[in-house]
Amino acid sequence: MENSTEARAKLTPNAAAKPAVPTTLSGKLRAKLPSRGWMIFWTTFGTIGGLVVRDHYLTVDAKKRIADKVDVLAKQSCGVQDMPRKVTVYITAPPGDGIHKTRHYFKAFVKPVFDAAAVDYEVKEGLVEGQIQAMVAADVRKKRRIAAGKQSALSEAEQSAPIVPLKSVSDGIVVLGRIALAEVLQGYNDGCLQSLDDPEPVVVAEKVEEVSIKDEAASLATEATGSVEATGSVEATTSMNKSEDTSASTEAAVAAAAAELVAAAATAAKDGEKKEEEKPPAPIPIPQDEAYFSVPPSGLEPVGYIPFKNLTGFRNFHKKVFALFNSYDCVEYAGASVMKVAFAETKEFEKDDLEIGRDEEPLFKKYRGPVEINILDRVREQVKLYVTPENIPELKKIDEEVVVEEQH
Repeated sequence: MENSTEARAKLTPNAAAKPAVPTTLSGKLRAKLPSRGWMIFWTTFGTIGGLVVRDHYLTVDAKKRIADKVDVLAKQSCGVQDMPRKVTVYITAPPGDGIHKTRHYFKAFVKPVFDAAAVDYEVKEGLVEGQIQAMVAADVRKKRRIAAGKQSALSEAEQSAPIVPLKSVSDGIVVLGRIALAEVLQGYNDGCLQSLDDPEPVVVAEKVEEVSIKDEAASLATEATGSVEATGSVEATTSMNKSEDTSASTEAAVAAAAAELVAAAATAAKDGEKKEEEKPPAPIPIPQDEAYFSVPPSGLEPVGYIPFKNLTGFRNFHKKVFALFNSYDCVEYAGASVMKVAFAETKEFEKDDLEIGRDEEPLFKKYRGPVEINILDRVREQVKLYVTPENIPELKKIDEEVVVEEQH
């Protein structure tokens, strides 16, 4: 009986063998670990999460260190009639990409330093190539015209206003990337060489063609029926073979169709005229020559260059991933460049400085060639470049007792 019971237990399919209890330490640890799929998931999740947290911590720390250095400028006293320092920021779209990349770079890495240093700024965007160059040239020419007495420093609204409000005047230019730097310097060159006299407007004689409604109706009727001769032959045949009522109804139908076509043509002509009127007139080129050369009395504004390397293409994918988890690097080297502008320490713009930003060109060589800067030496000699200050000033602390004594 015992043998038959053992044999029956062996033949039963639902009889499951009891798992062996691990006796070694490694076996006990292996029994506590999750499955292979869960191990892969938690390892990937923990690695990416750790890199994100690390980058966030280092980015916040880098921003705080830079903000502490420029905070001394924000705490300096300002007079009642004084306005905060202001700079003009020029940004443009990187080749092969949209301008949103430059906007994000400015807001993430440049703007916080300006805010910490209490420096006002005005952002001007160049949506097409050459737009920044034209804006800078127009600004330089305007200053030259004001100095020559050919233009008023106040606008028409300010001239008619009883009180002119105080406003900050830009005393520096900030560019993001080598392309914007090249356009600003070319704008300086054009603005110093342009004539101060406005060019005479070109008068274009308008040719007005007077066409009678009958001719338009005839031409439109011709287009509708095929040809004039065919229409005449058909009318002759119908007048001989048909009655007067039939011919009158045919003529009325043709006249109504011609009138509709004339009305449609007139409406289209009016719409075309409106569209032509809405188009802005083409800008009149201003003559420029070295004989017109002059510099505004206030001089040309110093230029601050901020590196901007835009990674595009599949070949730079690994660099994009690295930059995604190491954005604190951008905070440090972009913040160091913005600090130069904040402390406003400058030097002469030398010929070697024209090569600034050459390391950006390999990133966009697929979309455009190298960026060359061609300006006159006497224009370059008038330009200043922001540099790193040798000694960062410290805030002068005044004892509260001295302030109280002065007030009494």
